[in-house]
Amino acid sequence: MDTPRLHAQVEETCMNAWPALKEIFYDGWLIRLANGQTRRTNSVNVIGQGSRALADKIAYCEDVYRSHGQPSYFRILSTGTKELDAALDVRGYRREDETLTLFMNFRRHRPPAPDSEFEFDILEGRPSPEWLAAHRRLSRRSVAEAGALHAILEMLAIPAFFGEARDEDGQIASVAFGAIHERMMCLQWVVTDPEQRRRGLSRATLSALLRRGREMGATGACLQVVAANVSAIRLYESLGFRCELYRYHYRVR
Repeated sequence: MDTPRLHAQVEETCMNAWPALKEIFYDGWLIRLANGQTRRTNSVNVIGQGSRALADKIAYCEDVYRSHGQPSYFRILSTGTKELDAALDVRGYRREDETLTLFMNFRRHRPPAPDSEFEFDILEGRPSPEWLAAHRRLSRRSVAEAGALHAILEMLAIPAFFGEARDEDGQIASVAFGAIHERMMCLQWVVTDPEQRRRGLSRATLSALLRRGREMGATGACLQVVAANVSAIRLYESLGFRCELYRYHYRVR
């Protein structure tokens, strides 16, 4: 099932599940802007073939990010052309964070049941103020940083589900969300209380989201994780994400 069509479906789902606040489509490239909060929503993405000179296109993107007071990031897929990566290297762009795109086929792997030890819940459509507060606290962001990031959620145009798991004191200790596009669920923003890791809280949250996605008609799920995050990758593999589709990295000057 590891095909170009599946790659395209997963990439499309990941884009729709984590939208930018502003976008410019330029000669086959998608320039994304979201107040600089994350590289994924503040980078150039190659969508299709264009006709303009590569150097001119890079310069145009640099001007866009400069006008918004942000560094220029380019997201480079392992399945794409090597020409852009080489050109950015020559221009002094450094390489950052290789990221894996993992896929889970629900026909082969049934999502596991959440651990009954923890209380968990799934919110549909939009997160609650408590979920947002927990995400800010667990991800150790300031109020301003979290506000800028959470604004992205208002841009979601596909069905979304927000999972949470609570500890023995009833406090939210793990959150994540999933969004479904074309029967594919993409998991995002997985974060757990650092002092309560390795207790199964993330697993409970993700299991609940995956089961909900399957109930809603999804036939598979995907996620993207930094290659150096070995512990997270092991968790995802244990849930059923055992197929690596492609990788990507960023270039920034």
